[in-house]
Amino acid sequence: MLTVKELFNIKAIDGLKIVAGAKGINNEISIVNIIENPDAFDWLSPNELLLSTGYIFRDNEELQNRIIKELSEINCAGLIIKMKRYFDKLPQNMIEQADKYGLPLIELPFEYTLSRVISIINEKASGRYDLLNRKTLDMHNLFFRITLEGGGIEKISSMLSGTIGNPIIFVDQDWSLLHYSEHKANNVP
Repeated sequence: MLTVKELFNIKAIDGLKIVAGAKGINNEISIVNIIENPDAFDWLSPNELLLSTGYIFRDNEELQNRIIKELSEINCAGLIIKMKRYFDKLPQNMIEQADKYGLPLIELPFEYTLSRVISIINEKASGRYDLLNRKTLDMHNLFFRITLEGGGIEKISSMLSGTIGNPIIFVDQDWSLLHYSEHKANNVP
């Protein structure tokens, strides 16, 4: 799963700046959403990364503090605010609250649209997920085929050893050796 920290490596949204809540930098992102309605809290889920222009809380310090607190209680991944629309700089109270609760508070440069940022982040997150699923499915299919063709533990361990690039040792519940497969790159037999 994509983390908040990994957002800063995405070249297509260069210029993100974390201003508070660095304790949450390793928060995982499950989905990206826009929050422009204070009643949206009822519909948020854990690990959501939220984007906003700040319009709903621009002139309301109490709401700014409430948003940060409630987002952290829901375990949201973080809050990205598009700069220069309603904020030239983020309010100090929001920065303090984000640091207090460990909720990453991130500035987004003005030139990016929220919908484009959502698209980029979702593409990165789903691409990683799809690759992992594909590799897992390929591995499962390979072992399933070996089993159907009558290959036993020897064939499975040999194939697994080659796939992961390491020797394989199978032991039973008493740690008695059942089978092993060497790997050609293993320097210590």
